[in-house]
Amino acid sequence: MSQQQVRITHSLANIIRVLQTERRTGELQVSRGNTPYTETGSIAFVNGQVVAARIGQYQGPQAFAMLSTWSQCFFIFHTSTAPLRQSLPGPDTGPIRTQSAALTSGIHPLPERSSGIHPLPERNSGVHSLPERVSEAPSGPLLSLTTIPSATMSVVKAVSIIEKNGLPRSYRQLIFLIDGRRSVEALIVELGLEPGEVSHMLQTLQRLQIIRLAR
Repeated sequence: MSQQQVRITHSLANIIRVLQTERRTGELQVSRGNTPYTETGSIAFVNGQVVAARIGQYQGPQAFAMLSTWSQCFFIFHTSTAPLRQSLPGPDTGPIRTQSAALTSGIHPLPERSSGIHPLPERNSGVHSLPERVSEAPSGPLLSLTTIPSATMSVVKAVSIIEKNGLPRSYRQLIFLIDGRRSVEALIVELGLEPGEVSHMLQTLQRLQIIRLAR
């Protein structure tokens, strides 16, 4: 992507686990509130491990714990190939310990919406946006918003079929949201994609017999 973008999230913890899962290296800069009451902070990652965090006068594990609770906020991630300095000198130097599996394992990233957020001028070419969108053009009729998809197999088996068929990462994200209760409308909101894209993805999963669509 030629331009970095400030984006909005409703859960900073979700962005943190995306960066951990994808083993990113760089600095996550975040802010919330309005002038003159804007709060800003940053978290540094090396190969997906949190090595530094700062918010106001706080830094290290305490700052990371505070930032992990943020809900709606703005964020931008600057990729770095150079070693990042850690904020914990002495015997505590090293990756910041996050609280168990809640942020580090078994959790699959969900896409974030960038509604109304405009790109800022480019600072370096190594910046990546999070996450990718489905690149396929939607086809077929739109599904009813009240349609409720349900899985026909385990998530592990479904992901295996998705990968075997070379489908984009968004399909894996979608399958983790299908629980037999969320409607098509709810999935569109969760994914932040166009209705046509979500309909196309669901119909593809149905053709692969991974899900069934109850109207």
